[in-house]
This record gives sequence, structure tokens and C-alpha cells, in this order.
Amino acid sequence: MATTAAPQSSAEARPLARKKFQPAEVAFEWALRLSIALALGALVWLFVSVLTEGASSLSWDFLTSKASSSAARAGFKNALYGSLVLMMITVAVAVPLGFAAATYLEKFAPMSKDELRVIAMRRQRALEHRRGHGLSGIRLLLARIGVAASRVWATIGPPINRIVEVNISNLAAVPSIIYGLLGLALFVSIMGVSKSLLAGGLTLAILVLPIIIIASREAIRAVPSSIEQGAMALGATKWQAVRSQVLPAALPGMLTGTILATSRAIGETAPLIVVGGAAYSTKVPSLNPLQAGDQPLLAMPLQIFDWVERPQETLWGPLAAAGILVLIGTLVVMNLIAIVLRNRFSRSW
Repeated sequence: MATTAAPQSSAEARPLARKKFQPAEVAFEWALRLSIALALGALVWLFVSVLTEGASSLSWDFLTSKASSSAARAGFKNALYGSLVLMMITVAVAVPLGFAAATYLEKFAPMSKDELRVIAMRRQRALEHRRGHGLSGIRLLLARIGVAASRVWATIGPPINRIVEVNISNLAAVPSIIYGLLGLALFVSIMGVSKSLLAGGLTLAILVLPIIIIASREAIRAVPSSIEQGAMALGATKWQAVRSQVLPAALPGMLTGTILATSRAIGETAPLIVVGGAAYSTKVPSLNPLQAGDQPLLAMPLQIFDWVERPQETLWGPLAAAGILVLIGTLVVMNLIAIVLRNRFSRSW
């Protein structure tokens, strides 16, 4: 009995071709590795040098003693208090503005002109309904102003939103010294704020505001749209859905971005020098941020800068190194808090 041969597959399995040796690719890869090794090596060398020089001066007395013209009695208390008050002002100003701007830009700014016109028409109908039920006086006037503003915003809103989004992205890359010049012109020269902790905190708030907005928008964007749509399907307005469902889900990511932005602000020196930071002062700032307008502008980076610039390097160098260790420790703690928040409250959608 004749046997029939099995039909051969039209697509025969072929071994994968070996990747050709490309000298340029290999050279580029090793150049990257060498660059990373050099950068990490330099970082380790700097940290070991600072640790070796400053470990002997780092003590509880160093943290609790006031600034002094004598290296034997000089401490870091003034700078620590100043940085703490600066961060209080920065967070109090930048966080509400950043969260509000991020929420608007991510959830309400994308509305088109047609959608905004529909909203204006709904407000007009609601106004007519309320007038029929006896609305009058100042409330009627305010309602009319709101309707008129809705119509105007339906025309000019989308272009303005696009301009704002582009500027926020650009401001995140502006050098910090430019923010110092802006703070000097706006808060000190125009608004008349003294060269104090208040002016420095407001300047740092402007510096970190674009970072907080961008990080908060990313956190809000990570929340699935189905959560908002489900709330609206149950009868909630868009604002109610965003406030009650989207923002609580995005809050861990928003807080993480805020802490990282604050950790950048606490190490800034250039904008504080431009605004009028005091290189040396024996006055310990009050921890009450409401009194910041009368307190000298002191901060950890400014105190370190002052000690480094002094001529007696053998006397002031160890103090500057100890101050650097305190600043590094503060940054590490802040970053650890951000990591814990992200890991503790993050959700998988």
C-alpha cells in the first residue's frame, strides 16, 4: 500500500540570523557605561570627602547652637529654623495653587468652544428660571455677571488655556536665579515686602509651582476616566465627580510630586541670594510663619555658602561640611517620605 508523504509546511522554521558586530554601537554602549561610572565615582568621592571632614563637627550642640563669629561656638540652629519657615510658606502658597491649577488644566481646560457655549446657555436658562421664582437685587446682578463671563470665556478661554499650558512647561526648565530676579522685582520692589523669610518663601513657591502642577496633572491623568464617568452617570456634576472621586484617587501621586518639589526648593541658594538672603545673622528666626515678614532671610544653603567663603578654611571648612551632611540628610528623609507615600497609597488600575 502506497504511503503519501506529509505535506511540507510553507513556512519552514529558520534559525535567527546572528546580529552583525557593529563597532560604533559597542563603543557607544561602553562610553555610556564609562560616563555613568565616572559620575557615580565623583559623587561617592564628594560624599566621602564631606563625611570625613564634617563628621567630627556634627553633633547635637551643632544643631542647637546659634550662629557665631567664632568657629568654636558656631551652630546651625538659625539656618535650620529659617529653612523650616521657608518650607512652611512655600507649601502653604504653592500647594493650593498648584493643585487647583492642575485640576483645572487637566479636567476643565480641555473643553472646546462648543462645550463652553453649551454651559453658558445652561446658565442663561437657569438664570431665567430663577428670575421667574423671584430672584432680584444683588443676587440677580451677580448671576448676570456670571452668565456674561461664561459667554466671554467660551470665546477666549481655549486659546488662553493653550498659552498657559505651554508657559507652565517652559517655566519648569527656567534657571532658579531667574526666579530670584522675579521675586526681587515682584515681591520686594513692587509689593514692598521686606527682604525677609516671607519674600524668600514666596519666591521659592513660584519656583516649585510649575513642578507641582506638572506632577499633579500626571497623577490626575493616571486615574481612569471610567471613575469620573461612572460618578456622572449616577447624577453627579463634573465638579462633584472630580472632587469626590478623581482627586482622592490622585492625591498620593500629587503629594509625592509636592514633596519632591519641596526637596528641590530646600536646597536652592541662588534665588535666596538675589532676593536678599542674609549670609550671617545671630538672630534665631521665629517658627511662626505669620512673623516671617520681620525675620531675616536665613536658610541652610546660605549658611553653608557663608562658611565656605570664609578665609579660615581649617576652622570653617568642617562646619560647612557638617552643614552639608545635615542638608543631605534632610533631602534623603524627604525623598524617603515620598517613596513611602507612593508605595503605601498607590493603586493599580
